[in-house]
Amino acid sequence: MNKKIKGFILPLIMACMISLSGCHIQLDHGNTGDTSSNEVQAYNVTFDDSALRTYIDIYETKLLYMEMSESDATFYIYNFKDGSNQKILTLEDFALKGRSNALIDDTLYFYLSLYNGSELENDLYAVNFSEDKMYAVSINMYSQKLIPLTVLGGSLVSLQGNHTENGAFYSFVETMNCNQNMEQVELDSKASTLATDTVNSPRQIIYITSDGSYLYALEKSKSGSSFNCFITKYNSDFSFISETNITDLLKTYELTNGIGSFSVFNHFFTITDYSNNTIVSDFDKGDNQVILYENDVEYVRDFSGLTANKYLYKRNTNQIYRMDEGTGKIELQNFDLDNDSSNIRVMLSYGDNLLIVKQPDSDHDGSETVYLIPSNNDKS
Repeated sequence: MNKKIKGFILPLIMACMISLSGCHIQLDHGNTGDTSSNEVQAYNVTFDDSALRTYIDIYETKLLYMEMSESDATFYIYNFKDGSNQKILTLEDFALKGRSNALIDDTLYFYLSLYNGSELENDLYAVNFSEDKMYAVSINMYSQKLIPLTVLGGSLVSLQGNHTENGAFYSFVETMNCNQNMEQVELDSKASTLATDTVNSPRQIIYITSDGSYLYALEKSKSGSSFNCFITKYNSDFSFISETNITDLLKTYELTNGIGSFSVFNHFFTITDYSNNTIVSDFDKGDNQVILYENDVEYVRDFSGLTANKYLYKRNTNQIYRMDEGTGKIELQNFDLDNDSSNIRVMLSYGDNLLIVKQPDSDHDGSETVYLIPSNNDKS
């Protein structure tokens, strides 16, 4: 393995993968027994600590996860409804996977980085949940790793980046056409001419997301030791609409250690850095008003569009926050899922289904239980 690449990958894996342990499965799916006032009905499955596992996403009652063994990664779909656990693909020469996924209909897309000799290639993969199949879509050798991707107008859009011959890094956007080929698109960025851009230097796109109707880009310009950062809004034709300067916001809350995730919904946005500092802010109230700021809190992305509730959770605790998308009101939730002996490791969401991974404390054997519960079971 190339030492330079290895030194680059190891901290990224630690920072960007949501990894768990387990292999052996104990089933208790479809609980239908009586529950007390402080309990919830839930499907659940228990994994032991014999492998490194990453929970990737859920679709309806299906969980996509990955297990790593040396340089290989094996992908599985576990179906809580019937208790089946199906291996769908094993990849050799695996390096890393970022947090970003994108769903179109019943198919989830994400980038993986695989070793190609002494270099790393970026492979776009798709998982079809109706057919329980995983397949490669495209490959590139761009410098950008941990590639953010989103869906705009039913099309897949990804943020890419590469180095020029003189070593300068530049970012650009690609979209997937009907033949599943990637095409570069040019953002009609009138923002660079606006008076708010006080730093006279080209902007670099550092993250993209979408609310389904509009594309939002985190754009950064830097001159010497100073920088400006903006959330720029584009329509489905990639034409500039507006921008919000969030430079002071990032400095005030010290979100300067790289952007790990960025989401926009309704008139709110949330940003998490690689130190797991998270803010939730309201576009409409101006002055970058923050309604939540906390460390080790993660926003739970939901691709379904089936619920007005958004969720966040605080890692290694049992704190779950439910946010009303219309009002911005945030309430602490209480799910009685072995709270006295385990903490939340990961949380995923698809419509009315919430997936909660609980890890035991040091007094237990290391096995982890994964619960799939309907959100109408929550106790405020």
